Amino acid sequence: MKTYKEIDSWKKFQPYFPQEWRINKRNYPDEYYWEWRKYSVHIDHFNPPKKSKNIKLILLHGGGGNGRLLSPIAVCFSSMGYECIAPDLPGFGLTKSDEPNSYFTWINLVNDLVSYETEKSNSSIVLCGVSLGGMLAYQVASLNSNVSGLIVTSLADTRLKSVQIDLAKSKFFGKLSPFILTSLSSITDQIKIPIKWTTKMWAMANNKEFVKDLKNDKVGSGSWVYLKFLRTLFEAQPNIEPENFKKCPLLFLQPELDYIIPWKMSKPFYQKLACTKDVIFLKNCGHVPMEQPGLDQMREGAIEFLKGLENR
Repeated sequence: MKTYKEIDSWKKFQPYFPQEWRINKRNYPDEYYWEWRKYSVHIDHFNPPKKSKNIKLILLHGGGGNGRLLSPIAVCFSSMGYECIAPDLPGFGLTKSDEPNSYFTWINLVNDLVSYETEKSNSSIVLCGVSLGGMLAYQVASLNSNVSGLIVTSLADTRLKSVQIDLAKSKFFGKLSPFILTSLSSITDQIKIPIKWTTKMWAMANNKEFVKDLKNDKVGSGSWVYLKFLRTLFEAQPNIEPENFKKCPLLFLQPELDYIIPWKMSKPFYQKLACTKDVIFLKNCGHVPMEQPGLDQMREGAIEFLKGLENR
């Protein structure tokens, strides 16, 4: 099976991040496949040379992403002693999906991965979700008592018509697609389309050259997605509604210049949360955070949050 050593696209993303956030020979992750149901799930495992923290981070990408795209976060935190796991979720990266997969596949997979990683060690599990991975992290935390904390960059409630419209590439697509995908699911579930047809790809980051490289990444934003995945994304109900969620603390890292999932889209869900929570607005950062001073804010805020979990 393939590894990222055989693929060059991810290497083009590295120079956009500060040196200390990049993969090099000393911090290159272990790559392996975790067999889960019908899937061989590719894992990037960043195991720090000196593991000094009793917290394990599981990094969750969104639509059009993959685990390797989150490597800057993993490099940053593994250098500080945190073990980091970054799976490629079905349909993206090196985890293949040969039949229509749903958003529920993602939820069930991450739920089982949390339990699996908990059994492997006594480390506390913190889910870190970027883009749609933010709500995915919440969905899993509402199911799995082994999740000790959440760090997310968005909480877009995709059940809401307003969110469906704002997430879509055009208002027409956002208004019409949920109805069509539900009423004609027996036909549309089998269809794959380029992920770039569904969303505002131009806004994936605020660096035009980075976005151009993203579009050409055949295992990420340049790949195709099953319409079944989009349909079930719109239908997913959390196991616990936010006003009743008290299972673990949450840190919200909102990119200040995010034009795909801005604060106004996540704010209603965040405000309803009954758990301990805090929000930090990352200055100058877009949907994929890569700018300063937002990156430093992200690191400092997350470190403070993780220290709080260690001291609980």
